Amino acid sequence: MTPPLDALLRIHVAAGFLGLAAFWVPVFARKGGRAHVQAGRVYVWSAYVVTLSAVILAAGRVGLHLGDGIGVAERPDLYGFPLFLGYLGVTTFAAVRQAMRAVGTRRAPETLRTTFHEVLAWAAIAGSVTVIAFALGLWSSVSPILLGLSPIGFLTGSRMLRLMRNPGLERMGWFYSHMASMLTGGIAFHTAFAVVGAPRLFEYDIAGPFALIPWLLPTVIGAPTIAIWTRYYRRKFNPAARRAG
Repeated sequence: MTPPLDALLRIHVAAGFLGLAAFWVPVFARKGGRAHVQAGRVYVWSAYVVTLSAVILAAGRVGLHLGDGIGVAERPDLYGFPLFLGYLGVTTFAAVRQAMRAVGTRRAPETLRTTFHEVLAWAAIAGSVTVIAFALGLWSSVSPILLGLSPIGFLTGSRMLRLMRNPGLERMGWFYSHMASMLTGGIAFHTAFAVVGAPRLFEYDIAGPFALIPWLLPTVIGAPTIAIWTRYYRRKFNPAARRAG
């Protein structure tokens, strides 16, 4: 890579490690407490740096490949990774932004819906459509990864649109959206760590079909966790649901 992209990559990695560490504090800290809020802010700003740098790095990689005269059809695997990086960047930014907006507008949920926020939701959905089309249209070693992680954009975007279009419909709906969105961002952080950080930190390599595990494991664990925690808090905050259960 060029020196500017290399410097940006270092910033991207540093912010990723900081965000990964900050992610776990709100998970265990008292909800709404000082530690929860302060660590959450560190996590959010780390996420913003990571996602913005991811999109720039993705565009830079595509530019380098094109500059070298390598076509997309010729080496779809080389283009699949930057596409994935950009997609994950947009989706993670959308999720974290949704998490913060859900909290910030909880007393006036009708103000959540803005042009920018709605465009961001559709961008996450469009990202899912794009990676699916690329994976199926130009099959390569990256295609299973793109397909496996493609639902994240759909889920993030649809969750954003649902809350924007039905503000205040569900009691504590802002909380469920905040929690699910923050955890979705955490899936992205852990995916990056499992794929890039952990192998370098612990000096191991996974080859063959098992190489897909680090890419998909955070989503396989994270998606059911979001559903379980959301159900738990719905029962906690809704006495009728608790009695029915």
